Amino acid sequence: AELICHRRTVAPKHFNAVTPDHHIVADAIEIACNAPNHHRTEPCRFYLLDAGRISKVGELFGELVRGNEPTEESIARSEKKTREWGSAPGLLIVTQYTPRTSKLVMNKPEVIREDYATCCCIVQNLLLLLENAGISAKWSTGPVWEHPQFRDVVGIPYAPPDEEVLALIFYGKSDLQKEVRPLVNMDQVLVN
Repeated sequence: AELICHRRTVAPKHFNAVTPDHHIVADAIEIACNAPNHHRTEPCRFYLLDAGRISKVGELFGELVRGNEPTEESIARSEKKTREWGSAPGLLIVTQYTPRTSKLVMNKPEVIREDYATCCCIVQNLLLLLENAGISAKWSTGPVWEHPQFRDVVGIPYAPPDEEVLALIFYGKSDLQKEVRPLVNMDQVLVN
């Protein structure tokens, strides 16, 4: 309970210079995959990036933020994102792979949603496992995957909608103090 309540997003700008052991991340991925998975489709795919690819993803996102008609504000935000994302000590791309022409999906289209739920459970498991190992993380949905070069940089083999990016997980060591955030009162969300 304490781990769940105290895990908080830590942005890459708060990571220190210590690069986490990537074997810990790989081990955490293996454990995290033990999540509910109707039909045992095992839809999650993981792309653990090296420093060169992390830097390139930062550049791609910077290009998107800058836009086709850059302004002073978009240029400043672009430079900030390029620097912040491109210098993260670790970046894991998580995708959902659900082939739309598979017999299972053709007979039962709701498998797509079930696979999405499985992938989200796996990502949450992963975030908790990393936190337990002393590694802070940020689950980002910044739409860098819309950049035409993103899939080539990461090495994603299947085109959408068969393989969709679900999460960019930036990770690293951080000394940032995390506090439990207040949630709404249970009587607002629980019907008993």
